[in-house]
Amino acid sequence: MQLTSKDGHMVVDFYSLKFADGTEHNRLAMKVVTFMGKTQSKSYINISDVKREIESRIEGYGYRQTRINVEAQLFNSALACAC
Repeated sequence: MQLTSKDGHMVVDFYSLKFADGTEHNRLAMKVVTFMGKTQSKSYINISDVKREIESRIEGYGYRQTRINVEAQLFNSALACAC
């Protein structure tokens, strides 16, 4: 899912993740934050937190859904925290 701020400067994308064998990750998603067309951060976020963040940005900050991201991104375990 892609969310865009009221003024269009901030964009937050959420992508599902897949492993190299093609199976989907069932616990994490990828979050990409872009400001004025430049990527600011990429991080993994728990799927349970995605819904809360989406609701917070839409209801609290006036973001709007601008796209549905259907292509899963490849999971890189080297980037995941050792939790």
